[in-house]
Amino acid sequence: MARNLGSARSALKDFDADLVIGTGGYAAAAVVLAQVAQRGRTLIHEQNVVPGRTNRFIGRFADKICVTFEDTLRFFPAAKTILTGLPVRAELKHLPNKAGARRAFNLEEGLFTVLVLGGSQGARQLNRVVGEAAGIAGSEPFQILHQVGERNFEEASAVQSAADSGRYRVLAYIEDMRSAYAAADLVISRSGASTVAEITAIGIPAIFVPYPFAFADHQRLNAEYVARRGGAVVLAEAQLTASALLQQVRGFMESPESLSSMGAASRSLGMPCAADEVARIAAGMI
Repeated sequence: MARNLGSARSALKDFDADLVIGTGGYAAAAVVLAQVAQRGRTLIHEQNVVPGRTNRFIGRFADKICVTFEDTLRFFPAAKTILTGLPVRAELKHLPNKAGARRAFNLEEGLFTVLVLGGSQGARQLNRVVGEAAGIAGSEPFQILHQVGERNFEEASAVQSAADSGRYRVLAYIEDMRSAYAAADLVISRSGASTVAEITAIGIPAIFVPYPFAFADHQRLNAEYVARRGGAVVLAEAQLTASALLQQVRGFMESPESLSSMGAASRSLGMPCAADEVARIAAGMI
């Protein structure tokens, strides 16, 4: 850290930075603190409900603090903390129509569609349970689009072939997330801050399966924040089974009113213009 502080101060002098924005992590700490040491302007952004160690520490020095969740406001000084949401990719503000999005993935246009996301690297336990659920679902009237991650693709492809229903489609990685979200009636995913921000910005009902080994259990806390407000259901990985997952999906299919209500609650939490708000705050500081 001492070496990094020295390097950061040199870099900031060369760059002549008017403002440093930190987003957490030890790499950010050195640069933010170097800017503080030379009396420069600083802004930090905390993504999760409970702040990480770095942001908790440098929050006392930062000029402005932006947070993703309302529950995070209590961790920082009120006078300099602003609820902005977490910036998401701009293209998610305008999704294609559902029928066209489903055609893009060779899905049936009229079937209830579940999108499963384990993050770009996939989530092995989540993948396993979803594959098992697809295998026993048979000809039930729903289809699954599943991002499994590159390292899990071969194994998941074998499960897809064994399911042999034509209603389970696995992809290593989904480039066109606009169409993937537009195609979905329901999302099953981990609950990292970026995923939660995207899902709520769009307003899609979700079943969150938090990664149980995340620092400070932040994925569970992110998921529960949305669930308490009616925008999601949370399933702990320890209790995750194919039958439990199928029961949840069937319940939503049989109760479109509940699904619609959950989507509306999710959307009410979304902050699709977070990037603009953070940029506005930053611009006002220089």
